Amino acid sequence: MSIIDIIRRGKKLKLFIFIGIPMIYLLIFFFIPFLIAFLYSLGMFKQVVYQYVFVPEPSLEYYSGLMKFPGIFKSIQRSFYYASLTTLGTFLISYPLTYYIGVKLEEKYRDLAVLIIFTPFWINFLLRVYAMRFILHEAGMINLILRLIGIISEPIKFLGTDTAVIIVMIYSYLIFMVLPLYGVLEKLDVELLEAAATLGATPFKAFIKITLPLSLPGILAGSLLVFIPAVGEFVIPELVGGPNTTTLGTIIYSFFLRVRGVTGWGIGSAAALIYIVLILVASYVYMKFVGGEVRLG
Repeated sequence: MSIIDIIRRGKKLKLFIFIGIPMIYLLIFFFIPFLIAFLYSLGMFKQVVYQYVFVPEPSLEYYSGLMKFPGIFKSIQRSFYYASLTTLGTFLISYPLTYYIGVKLEEKYRDLAVLIIFTPFWINFLLRVYAMRFILHEAGMINLILRLIGIISEPIKFLGTDTAVIIVMIYSYLIFMVLPLYGVLEKLDVELLEAAATLGATPFKAFIKITLPLSLPGILAGSLLVFIPAVGEFVIPELVGGPNTTTLGTIIYSFFLRVRGVTGWGIGSAAALIYIVLILVASYVYMKFVGGEVRLG
């Protein structure tokens, strides 16, 4: 009897393979680390010499310390500001692109077009961010082109500014907006647009009344896929930003990796828990107000 036959006949074995193993994986790599971070945020680990000792006395000391951290509220506000502009920017770039590929482009060329869009995103994320650093540098491609065509005489400083962070975040998260939008627009029934034109609707009116409402599930899904990770982004602000581009993500990163001892882990865990709460609130709002629309799509 083969292993496949044994698996097919054993109901409990199938249940363990398809449910038990994923649950064990989640327990080890998600729930336990989350629990440890939660306990750290409540100050329930103390450092004694070179050991960390569990102390069952919860405290909000690290949360209080985080709230007193200079610029914490501005950093949270900046995180949502970057995430909002990133979501808007990826939408404004992705929608015309995916609309043309999914609706206007001949079907035989669609796979090739999608492949061309995907190819740059197969490169390592950090390499792409560093490439954008070179492009945005004062001696980089953008400044070089602007100087050659006579728009500027002196190089523009992009690195270390909000502009650089937003540009790189839009570039990095673009694919997360393209995927759901293309998935919806590619299935759009073109006959609906033809019927609207026959009934006298202008292309713009047909877009507003038919295309946009039918693509709403893709817009909402893409916005969620971009916004949630963008709120916690720390690599891009760290590499292309400066002292004035601190986000909640960079604060978490700094406390975990740059502040030694239990204090850094405690405040970093508190900041991470606050981030998770903010994401849960955003997800709740999404499920309550727009989740039904996405399921209908």
